[in-house]
Amino acid sequence: MGITSQFRRQAAQLTIALWLSSGALLMLPMYFDRTSPTLNDWLMTLVIVVIGAVLSGGLFVAVVATRDRGVTARMAAAMLVVIASSAVLAIAVAAIIAVMDPAFAQNKPYLMRVIYNFGFFSWQFALLGALYSVLQANERARDRERQLAAARQAAVEANAAATSARLAALRYQLNPHFLFNTLNALSSLVVTRRNDDAEAMLSRLSDFLRATLAGDPEGPTTLEDELATLQTYLEVESIRFGDRLAVEFDCPLSLRDALVPGFILQPLVENAVKYAVAPTTRPVTIRVEARQQGEQLVVAVEDDGDPLLVSNLAHMSTGVGLANVRQRLEVLFGKAALLETVVRERGFIATIRLPLQFGHDEVREAAE
Repeated sequence: MGITSQFRRQAAQLTIALWLSSGALLMLPMYFDRTSPTLNDWLMTLVIVVIGAVLSGGLFVAVVATRDRGVTARMAAAMLVVIASSAVLAIAVAAIIAVMDPAFAQNKPYLMRVIYNFGFFSWQFALLGALYSVLQANERARDRERQLAAARQAAVEANAAATSARLAALRYQLNPHFLFNTLNALSSLVVTRRNDDAEAMLSRLSDFLRATLAGDPEGPTTLEDELATLQTYLEVESIRFGDRLAVEFDCPLSLRDALVPGFILQPLVENAVKYAVAPTTRPVTIRVEARQQGEQLVVAVEDDGDPLLVSNLAHMSTGVGLANVRQRLEVLFGKAALLETVVRERGFIATIRLPLQFGHDEVREAAE
């Protein structure tokens, strides 16, 4: 721990205050012996105060130099300096009085005056040493608090960086997953010589990728923008499936500005296309519905796929899409958000529940 300017300033203030008080105590007997102190008395007291303050500097150095030692070592070092400083000042004061005020000095033998002065000054040096130690303890405590605060801040920043990296990894994990499915569909169109449809799909795919890949992989988006992204994706798939794919969106105007993690609904819709639309030849409707329940935003993606294909749905709970959604919700909201999946008599429904937030509110909150 270094010596801060605040520590030095406080020590200096204490030293000055103590020795000024000591000077006042030295002047009191003079008021009883004379009508008023003479200039000589003031000069003598000033010299004593200055010498005491200078000797206190040595005590300060001793306290600081032993700050990392044990309690016994610190006390022993301070005691030695207190004794030495008191002895030096006691001898100096007795000599100064003998020179500057011989008449007063004749009242007591020199040795008695030295012993008296030693007792008078030793408690002052001891008190000052104790005050230096208290100041130093406070400084060490503040230093530890600063170190703990810095460590906490570093931990928060490291955790935020780790969270951001994890979110980015989860977000980018979806891109190849989606591209694999889409390129398979495009390949099917080419093989079946549906060249116009393949060209249209490529154009829509380009628009979709431009909209999704250019966004912030971690940041939130409004529910309206998320639904617009889904609409673009479903337009790509509608070229592949034609009348077999019907889409419904149900989102009240009051929730259009609600914030959701970007690309959070995409895997749910992809699963509906893959497991409900692709395996059957009859029309299937995919419905996306948003509603408010108390302080939560609830978004459901459901389909009316063939119940005979329910066995395929077992793969959905462990596949890339739903696992990714669950992990992202856990990282962003902890226990405040969840993904529920239900196999119904006809079709499948996946429901996301998360805190309802609007505008510029932060999407990522500390997990409780």
